[in-house]
Amino acid sequence: MPPPKAQLLPLTSIRFFLALWVVLFHASIPGNIVGLLLPRLPDALSSVLGAGYLAVGVFFVLSGFVLSYNYSLAASWHLPQVLRFGVARFARIYPAYCVGLMLVAPFVAHSILRNLSFVKLAKQVVVALLNWTLLQSWIPRTALSWNVPGWSLSNEAFFYCCFPFIGVALWRISRLRSLVAVGVLIWATALVAPLLAVGAQVASPPHVYATWAYSLRYNPLLNMPDFCIGIVIGRAYRELHSKKSRLVGRGHWLYVPGVVFEILVTAFSKNPYFLNVLRLPLHSMVILGFALGGGILARSISIQPMVFLGNVSYAMYIVHVPVGMWIKVIARRLFSTNLSGFAGMVFYVAVVVCLSALVFKIVEEPTNRFVKRKLTFWLDAFRRKNAELDASVRAPQGV
Repeated sequence: MPPPKAQLLPLTSIRFFLALWVVLFHASIPGNIVGLLLPRLPDALSSVLGAGYLAVGVFFVLSGFVLSYNYSLAASWHLPQVLRFGVARFARIYPAYCVGLMLVAPFVAHSILRNLSFVKLAKQVVVALLNWTLLQSWIPRTALSWNVPGWSLSNEAFFYCCFPFIGVALWRISRLRSLVAVGVLIWATALVAPLLAVGAQVASPPHVYATWAYSLRYNPLLNMPDFCIGIVIGRAYRELHSKKSRLVGRGHWLYVPGVVFEILVTAFSKNPYFLNVLRLPLHSMVILGFALGGGILARSISIQPMVFLGNVSYAMYIVHVPVGMWIKVIARRLFSTNLSGFAGMVFYVAVVVCLSALVFKIVEEPTNRFVKRKLTFWLDAFRRKNAELDASVRAPQGV
């Protein structure tokens, strides 16, 4: 498998803004778990902050695109390729994911010990196993257990398992018109579940609808279309480059209207949740546009500090909730206060960014380097062993 290609800098940088959107969302909703109290904001700004969960859908599309950009899908993968991909992906997401789980573990333990019983302990052991094995999002009631943002990593783990097979199948589509048609078909498929959930809200008791809503939002199968759309966009990107399309270097023709409409719909929509799937075309325009490059915005976010923040964004996303929980406890117990106002927001975000940078430098990067070295060593040993076996089979046998 060829090494990763040159980094698409604007796409790396926008990950920071998406992660920041999620951080601000969790810090701004009423009764938030980070204990941050904000003054009343203008309705449009409140709508934008309150729709921060929509950033996760963009992350799923972006994930499909980036994987299809970095890995060859021109032919079916052999077992060594699948193993190499799986280990590389595991090394990318799991170390920081474990940091998030360890930060939240004391709060889980405190909750268990308050009303300790065998049944409660047994249930929590199962929930813990689901979280540590990235399986929690398959069960609606456990999707948001332990570290809340971890549900999306549970989805990503499933996407990674499917990528070597679904990615190769989608990559066989090469004509741009066919790619648009397949993209529309995937989009239409993604709309089925929300429509069924709306119907269930009318016909079912509230607790049944809650199960529907959790399944719709967190189940990996129902989020799979977002990831597949990303792969389709990746194929379209490759075709546009091979045909030397006028859009290459003029991506602002796509991402400017995409970003504008995303903001407008988010700011003035009364119920943005049900518009999440409807936004897939806008997500696609934004991602493909930034990938194609061009325009002041793409150039301005391609500077090194922004790229670094983009690389830090995954740690921001996965640790910001437990970090907020610790800040909340420390503020109450040591200073008898709660974070509040814009100053509190700035302090919280600054702490999250700084700690995330440490996680990136101390945990993510060293782990990735270590795994890559070991993986290269194992694969080289595997190839040498196979070569020796082939040579022994081909060698003439003595009489």
